Amino acid sequence: MLRFAGRALKSIPSWLFKTPSGERMGAAEMALRIVPDVGFGVLAGAQTPGDPIDKLIAGSTQTIGGMTGGLALGKLGGRNQAVAGLLDMAGSVGGDFAGMYAGNSALRAKDVIAGGVGMTPWERMSAEEQKLFAQQLEQQILSQYGIIPGTREQYMQNSGLA
Repeated sequence: MLRFAGRALKSIPSWLFKTPSGERMGAAEMALRIVPDVGFGVLAGAQTPGDPIDKLIAGSTQTIGGMTGGLALGKLGGRNQAVAGLLDMAGSVGGDFAGMYAGNSALRAKDVIAGGVGMTPWERMSAEEQKLFAQQLEQQILSQYGIIPGTREQYMQNSGLA
C-alpha cells in the first residue's frame, strides 16, 4: 500500500512541490499540505459502499484531486505562507469536488463494464433500498385492507370487530 502511495505521489508534477524560490518543499510543509487530502481520501474510500475496487477508486480520485488542486492553487500565494495556506485549503476543496466527479465517472464506467446500468455504488444502494421500501409498502397496504388472505385484519372484519 505504501509503495502504491509513493508511486502516486511521484506521478504528481514535481513543480507542485517547489517553494516560490524554486527549492523543494520541506517534509513538514509537504505533510501540512498533503496529509489532510490523504485523510479525506481515506474517509471517502472507507465510506463508499461496494467492493474494494469501488472504495479504491473513490478514495484515490478524491485524494489526487484534493492534493493537486490544493498544491496548484497554493502556488498563487507566492512567498506569503498564510495566503498560500488558505489558497491550498480552497484548492483542496475544489480538487476534492473535481476528484469526486472523476471518481463517479470511473465508478459508472466500472459498473457498465461489470454488466450494470452505469450507477455509482451510492446510486445502486439507493435503488435497492427504494425497491425494498416499495415491497414493504405494498405488503403493508395489502394486509391493511385484507387483500392478503389469512391476515389478522381480515378475520376481524369478517367477525364484525373492525
